[in-house]
Amino acid sequence: MAKAAQQSGQPQSIMGYFRPILEANPKYLKNRENDELYELWLKDHPDQQEVPQQVRNGLSNLKSTMRHKKKQKGKRAEQGAEAGANGGTVPMKRASRPAGGQLERLEEQIDECLARAKDLDREGLADVILLLRRARNRVVVGQAAR
Repeated sequence: MAKAAQQSGQPQSIMGYFRPILEANPKYLKNRENDELYELWLKDHPDQQEVPQQVRNGLSNLKSTMRHKKKQKGKRAEQGAEAGANGGTVPMKRASRPAGGQLERLEEQIDECLARAKDLDREGLADVILLLRRARNRVVVGQAAR
């Protein structure tokens, strides 16, 4: 994508410049010092005398993002290894759906709250009444989906 930007005459993004370098050389990702990367950038941008703060910030953000993604992949791999060690699979967290009777009870409770809000102060609680109606409608839709 960075090559496409250069070929089209558009300036290359900071992250587009550094991402392939970091992917090819993971040692740069581990290292907190960026001097070598700054030197590479200055070589490729001879019109610049020093690395602008925007480039420094972009590199720091990119390294942080890539480290975070790497950690997430590592966690997933650990879970897979645990599943293999346990002889099974890692149980997936499932969004439990309340039983139909529970949804009906919830709808009734929202109706009671709605009636109480109307009795207390219909105009002053107009926004609360609107939200309660929306909540009740969502519960009704949930019941219909069953």
